[in-house]
Amino acid sequence: MTESLFHVSIAIVERTDLTGFAALLGESLSARVDMLERLLRSAHYPSLGQYKERLLADTIRGFLPASVDVGTGFVIFPHADATPVAPDHFDPLNQSAYSVSRQCDILVYDRGRFPPIFRDGDFAVVRPESVRAMIEVKGSLSVPATRKALESFDDFGRKWRTTQLFYREHHQAMTPKPGLYLMAWDFQRRTDGHAVTNPTRVAGEIAAFYRDNVSINDADGYPYLRKLLVHNECEVTAIHGLGNEDEVRDTAVEPKVQFGWTIQDGRFVRADPDGALHRDRDRTIASLLASLHWDVGQDDFNRFFSYTDEVRGNNLTNYPHNGAHWAYTGLVSGQARQLTSHTPRKSSDN
Repeated sequence: MTESLFHVSIAIVERTDLTGFAALLGESLSARVDMLERLLRSAHYPSLGQYKERLLADTIRGFLPASVDVGTGFVIFPHADATPVAPDHFDPLNQSAYSVSRQCDILVYDRGRFPPIFRDGDFAVVRPESVRAMIEVKGSLSVPATRKALESFDDFGRKWRTTQLFYREHHQAMTPKPGLYLMAWDFQRRTDGHAVTNPTRVAGEIAAFYRDNVSINDADGYPYLRKLLVHNECEVTAIHGLGNEDEVRDTAVEPKVQFGWTIQDGRFVRADPDGALHRDRDRTIASLLASLHWDVGQDDFNRFFSYTDEVRGNNLTNYPHNGAHWAYTGLVSGQARQLTSHTPRKSSDN
């Protein structure tokens, strides 16, 4: 019996495991953040925030193709000039109008095809067609902090859509919308250690924000928050799906579609030697990398090394906050396409 158990344990240790490696990515990040937090405590808090952003950016840079770069900075958004030099909108001096995004904590942009407008080290000012993803980083997350981040994403999204409409009207190729992500290291906590909020409240805040601020008519080509990730805790992901079950069964009625955000466990699910499932280590970093691989658009990228497969199965355990929060319900197919379309469509397509 002892010898049999010994062979079982050796088999477990020696088994190759990309998922285990992916989990270590999150563990290594949190270990370095914890080391600095123990040293600094409450002192130099802005420095700690900047370190977390740089640490995440370095990790992302190391796992993406060399054709893209990762840094911080701004996006320049061309748009129609509200006060053109000539009444026929012809500007002999080519004085294009543009707006500027708020500062983006982390930008993932294509530097191979679209060189930055300005660059100094990790800081860059880039054109919209180069942007593949934008990530906001929060040290601790609360409902007010979530809303503040959503306001930044909304500002980015509206400027993005305005520019794409401007491109379409001037026969410039439009750009598929980028991935928008919010990465937090923890929920904000009281002095007794208890979190001031939870995944359910945060997901509800996301759904309510978009429902109250973005109409269906303004949704096509508008980039929504794709994922909110709280390290070692949860992942809130944008989803769309069929609505009322009676409508789905009734072939005489066009099935309605709904769009919102669903909560998933932020840790890997693992099996004990006896087959029992349990929550293991962080999966949010691996999940973010998997999503960024899709955003970068490498069609020939090997999914076995993209963490796409490794981060599945996160709903196998009874995570207490599992569930969907819908921002839009009762949508017909045309409205649903506006929410999921990558670029604004012509009015004749609506």
